[in-house]
Amino acid sequence: MMAFPTMLLTWALAVSAPTTCTLPIGLLKSQATNQPKRAIQTYLKHKHSLQQQTCTDTALAYRYILMAATREQDWPLVEEVAIALQSVHLASELEGKELNIINNIGVAYRKAGQTDDALAHYRCALTYARTHDARALIKINIAIVHRNAGQPAIGFRLLEGIEEGYLPSVILAGLHVAKGNTALQLKHYDEAQQAYQQARDHYLKMQDRRNAQAVVANMLVVALATNNLAAYDQLRPESTSDPLLLTDHGLRFIQWLDTFRSYSSANNLSRAQQLALQDTQDIAADYLEFVALLSARFGLNQDVTQRILNKSHQLPLSGALAKHWCTSM
Repeated sequence: MMAFPTMLLTWALAVSAPTTCTLPIGLLKSQATNQPKRAIQTYLKHKHSLQQQTCTDTALAYRYILMAATREQDWPLVEEVAIALQSVHLASELEGKELNIINNIGVAYRKAGQTDDALAHYRCALTYARTHDARALIKINIAIVHRNAGQPAIGFRLLEGIEEGYLPSVILAGLHVAKGNTALQLKHYDEAQQAYQQARDHYLKMQDRRNAQAVVANMLVVALATNNLAAYDQLRPESTSDPLLLTDHGLRFIQWLDTFRSYSSANNLSRAQQLALQDTQDIAADYLEFVALLSARFGLNQDVTQRILNKSHQLPLSGALAKHWCTSM
């Protein structure tokens, strides 16, 4: 899977009524991080008991499900959880955690291709940011939206303005991925590769195996963009070293990269080869900008670019999901 910054801050929820929940919160956290599809299955299995009880970890459980649903692009579940988090029964648990929720919803909008909604939610989240770490986190997300909107120079300036000193590894990793993706779009390939390697180092330091593996796909894109096939072949096994950490979306993208690599030495493609590279309907929106960048070598990026434009007009999520906390929406 292509690595994208997780963009989430750790919660320290206040203890509420001592009600015993049947939902295994530790398992859910691990699954949401590494196996989002299984996290959703765990949630659905325990959904009824979660709705019937107000447990000490109810809000935290919903936050993990919001992460998992976003990663799996299960938009109906994203909306369901966003609404559930607005319950009056969770108000005391969520006090002081509004920034996290609004930011997470913003991430969902970004991954859904709804850049205007994402920006609106990130700007609202900024009003809740009280620390350097929190402000850096939201600025990274805003920079990503600008890059996705075809404004990488604006995003690059935002990222360069973030002071890295004292930022925790989880935010630094996301910052370097964002810098790498932006540099890649600007065709600053050496900078992109260096940023991705720094991100991977931070992920490994945190023992975040999922994202450490996922960022390798970004590095594969750089290798293909620079026609460094030796680097691609050396890195490629690392991108799928643990199949359990791959999402279906990520695997399909890597398979597309493999197809591109097999044709990359050709000066001209046959019609069958062109059609193979243009078969991007199953490629998730997160990866389309990278598909377009590579496809341009063979003049095959028009269809992908049009799909990106079409995606911006499709709205899988309702607007203003965080209006409960953002009254200006």
